[in-house]
Parts: sequence; C-alpha cells; structure tokens
Amino acid sequence: MKSTLPGKPIYYFLLFIFFYTIPLFAGIPRWYNAYKEGLDAVEAGNWQKGVSLFQEALQVKHQDSNKTRAFGTIFIEYYAHRELGICYFHLGDIENARKELSLSLRQSYSDRAKVYLERINQGQVPARKQSPAEETATTTPEVKSPMSEPETTEAPATSAEIVGDRLSIAVLPFDTKGLGNELGQVDLLDKMITGFVNINRFKVIERALLEKILEEQKLGMSGVIDASTAAQIGKGIGVDAVVVGSVTLTRTALSIDARLIDTESATIITARDAYSSQISLQSISQMINELALKIKDDLPLVSGYVISVDGTKLTTDLGRSSGVKKGMKCNVYREGSPIIHPVTGKVIAREIDELCEVQLTDVFDAYSTGIIIKTKNGSPQIRDKIVTK
Repeated sequence: MKSTLPGKPIYYFLLFIFFYTIPLFAGIPRWYNAYKEGLDAVEAGNWQKGVSLFQEALQVKHQDSNKTRAFGTIFIEYYAHRELGICYFHLGDIENARKELSLSLRQSYSDRAKVYLERINQGQVPARKQSPAEETATTTPEVKSPMSEPETTEAPATSAEIVGDRLSIAVLPFDTKGLGNELGQVDLLDKMITGFVNINRFKVIERALLEKILEEQKLGMSGVIDASTAAQIGKGIGVDAVVVGSVTLTRTALSIDARLIDTESATIITARDAYSSQISLQSISQMINELALKIKDDLPLVSGYVISVDGTKLTTDLGRSSGVKKGMKCNVYREGSPIIHPVTGKVIAREIDELCEVQLTDVFDAYSTGIIIKTKNGSPQIRDKIVTK
C-alpha cells in the first residue's frame, strides 16, 4: 500500500509553518515582543539595544502600568518608560533618564523607578559609556608634545545646580470632602510635608513652625478656601509659595488635588492631581509622592543668561523650551574668580556673586522677560547668569 504521508522536506516545512505562525494567529503583538526583548537586553547590560526596543514598544503602548493586557487573557507588568530611563541612566544620558523615570512614576509608581531617580537626584551618575563607533574613533590616543602646558579644565555647569536660596514653600492643610474615618490615624498634612521634603527641591517650612506662625496670626489649621487667602498667609509666613488643595473620597476612588500658589501675586503657578482606587497608607503615600514629583517636574532647575536689561526689567534666554513658566522666580548671579584645586590645577568651581531675584512675567518659546523683585549685591548686566529658584 502506498503511503500518503508527505515527504520529509514538505513535512518539516509544514511543521515550521505550524509552530512559527501560531503566535501570529494567537495575536501576540509586536510591542510585547519588543518589551520582553528589551528586558533581556537590560539583564545583559546591553543598554543601547534596550533603548531601541523600549522605544519601539512605546510607539504602541504609551502607559506604564502594573497590569497591562498583553494578548488574550495574559496580563503583565509593563514599565517601558522606567526601563528606558534606566538604560539612559547607564548610558550617561541623565536628562532623558530623569524624564523617563519621572514619567513612569507619574503613570504608575514603582520602587525601582524611585531608586534610580533618587540616584540621579543625589548625583550618583555613571560616566557616559561610549558607543562602538565612538570607541573605534578613540582607539588611537592623542600624542602630545612634551613641552605642551597642562590643561586646566573647568567643571561644566549643570542645569540642576542651585545658586542662592531654594524656592521656599509652606504646605497648608487641605480641604477634605466625603471623608469620615476611612484614613484612620493617617495625618495627611504630615504626609504632604514629608512628600515635598523628600524630593529635595524646595525649602519646606516645618509643621511646628507653621502652626506657631498661624497661631500668632490668629489663623486656624483648617483647610484654606481660596488662592487669595492662601497667598496672604504665605506672605505673612515669608515663603515664596504655598501648597493648598483638597482630598476627595468618592464611591470608587480617592483623589488629591494640589495647587502651588505664588504669595506675591496670588496666581496659581501649577496644579496637579493624583488618584487611587485603594485607601491604604501605602496608596496614600504613593499618591503624595507622585503629586510632589509632578510639581517638581513643573518647576525644573534650569540656567541661562541675561540678554538685555532695562531698569528693573530684564530679558533672559530661558523660554518655554527650557521648561520655565510665567510666575517662576529666578536668581541672577555673576561668576567671579576661579577656585583652583591646589594639586590638580583644575578649576573646580567659581566664586559666586548673587545680584538679585527676578520673577518671570512673560514666557515665550525661546526667551522670557521678568522684573527684579529683590536686590541683593548689585544690578544685573548682559551675560550675567540666571537660574530658576
């Protein structure tokens, strides 16, 4: 009897088609494969490959989440922004690392993202790794003349360097809506103050001092009603801005809304919110940390130059592209004599002469204008430096 089985070449071809096309019919998306391959690249320390793979996944799936549907009934933890930020961190691209890690924390909190962001904030930054092309270009060392003079290299300025006082804020009690005893012994004001202290961006007034000042001014510790009242309290305390807001409990979620209000103009500098479907100490802490990070991201530390001066008005090269906003306060300073290391001969810093404090009144794409609100040690001139407070 003649066999009806296919020949070996056809048999193996059919097996190949069967096993390699099942994933396609099962609906496994390409972003999922890219994400999984990216995780493998991270584990192997192949940071550049990880960047490409996570970017590919993010073209389709934009949101970090602790539960994302991959295909069918399969759900996974998906943190492409976080892992992309970690790849950037190890490649020495700190600006993009900070951006991706902050975005990941805003979308879905994770300890891993927080740890890496804290490393960046604490200055634990690895040296930038060279790409294979760069390594090839630098394999031949530069030969210097024996008579050449030693170099004195000045440390480059960083956009996150604080010059002068940090922006001082007071966190005032939040209004509560729909809340009974659901939060138990959780002290929201203490949690809010701790959240803003931990991001190491602002000078935060301690609660004990805040209560003392409010008591002296015959003001209670109840929730502040409007921006004008909050600004008056903040001005009396002597801070640059106050944080006010509300905590609302609904049948399905807990939400926190916060506003940062300038004490001079009573205008809202920025407003942010956070949500959680759970009511627990951990979820509240995560919400508050997320909220503080969002406000921090809205007030970046960036530096630039004064490009024109007209009396108490000046123009800077800081614009919307730099992340600045109308109402932000800045310190203007002038660099003086270099501070030279006695052994290496390198310039490690420069003496700083603080000139004045400026508040931005109008912000455009590539520049901004402001007015001097506090004079310190002199008048600003063109080419003086400016940094957000």
